[in-house]
Amino acid sequence: MRAKPTIYAIAAAFSLVACSTPPPPAIDSPVFQKRAALPGQLGYLETIKFIDDGVRYIDPSAQFFVSPDGEMCFRGLVNRQQVQFETYSNFWCISPYAVSNVDALENNVSFVNEVRLWCAHATPQCAHRVGSPDFLDTSPGIGNSILVQVTPFRPTRGAVEHLVYLMGGNASDTWLLPRTPPLSGAADSNFVTRAD
Repeated sequence: MRAKPTIYAIAAAFSLVACSTPPPPAIDSPVFQKRAALPGQLGYLETIKFIDDGVRYIDPSAQFFVSPDGEMCFRGLVNRQQVQFETYSNFWCISPYAVSNVDALENNVSFVNEVRLWCAHATPQCAHRVGSPDFLDTSPGIGNSILVQVTPFRPTRGAVEHLVYLMGGNASDTWLLPRTPPLSGAADSNFVTRAD
């Protein structure tokens, strides 16, 4: 007889804990915006919509969003070539803190241009698949980059870099390499910049 009240008390305690846990942030939640947009730049939600529109222009069933975990996620033709009758049952996601570089790539074969988000050297294999692969997906579940077909590809590259900035990350199209000392001994800059 004493077991029933104890069981009810434990059940009540679990239900109180479940009710007190805040719900996870929604998709595209402004909670993940860490920096304000500069004057004249798109805001957080406008940048997400711009990228999503560019992905959907290529394929209406594709999608871009910020996950409830704060990762940038792509659904659609990601990291592989187009296959007829393909279904998109999974997403490829990457943390904005792990993105080191964003490339805009012209494709002279399919003429569908692309944007590639690269993982930082400190966080290799940071891109990962969420969901179960379909029978056409032969890629492993992790990668060092995400390649997405998008248009317009150069403005979308800038928008992805801007979103990474707004979310607290730091990606750019140029990066600094340590410079070897000049042979002539002349005073020179300590760094060399490389543009893509």
